[in-house]
Order: sequence, then C-alpha cells, then structure tokens
Amino acid sequence: MADITYKRVFEHIDWIDNEDVVQAGGARGFNQKFHGLETELDTLADVVSDVNDGLKKITRLTFLSSQGAITVNANATSPEFSVETYDRTGLPPNVEKVYFAVVLPTSAACPAIQTFLYRPLPGNKMDVKVQFLNPTGAAIQFAFRVLAYSVQ
Repeated sequence: MADITYKRVFEHIDWIDNEDVVQAGGARGFNQKFHGLETELDTLADVVSDVNDGLKKITRLTFLSSQGAITVNANATSPEFSVETYDRTGLPPNVEKVYFAVVLPTSAACPAIQTFLYRPLPGNKMDVKVQFLNPTGAAIQFAFRVLAYSVQ
C-alpha cells in the first residue's frame, strides 16, 4: 500500500489593522480565502478517506476458541473440535477464512500436526473444525487456542 500523506497548502497572510481594507473580492478578499479553505478541507477529506480504506484492509488475528489439555495417543488423531460456522457471502469463489492453532504443550515434546477441516453447509455456510495428528510412538498432551486471520 502506498504511503498516505497530507501537506497543508493553504497559507493565510495576516491582515494588518488600519492598513488592509478587507473586502469580498480580489486576491486577498474573503471569497478567495474561504474558497482556499474549502479546497484544503476537500484535500484533507480525501486523505481521511484513504486512511479509512487502508485501515479496512488491515489483517489481524482474532481469538476464536480455547481448549484445555487433551491427550492424543501414539500414531493417532484427536477428535474433531469445532472452530466456527461462517457465512461465505461476500467471499470470492474458492477463498475461505484462514485459521491458526497455537499448541500449548503440557508435556516435554509435542509434535502435534494440525489440520483444519472445511465442510460446506446449506445456505452458503462453511463449518470449520480442527483435528490434530500425533505422529510419534508415545501419547502427547497439550492445550490449544484457535485464531482466525480476518480483515477489520
């Protein structure tokens, strides 16, 4: 995204008491000054609009769910844990929300492999679950948190 900048253009030249005759027309008249201020405020409004558009494109992590300690046996998979069901309306075709699971080990080693499962539902909805694989020869225990990437 390009830098959003604003540089003031309007510059007021002070009138001097008992020297300047203030009038509506002319280079230093009220009309010229106020039209200059209008132009300046329009420019500022455009910059604010650009900032607003930029803020709407910021990607952030949103906390969705938390699960206390679970145990996954050796060379096995966990049950499926529900993440969320969301409405796809407004998303481009073949684009889904993105999730990330933070694994919090409660034992020494925890090589859990996460898989998010997306299942379409009627009404343009998508059901999302997460499942973990333990590829080792010993049981592992961990807790996890699910975060979603989202646009503000």
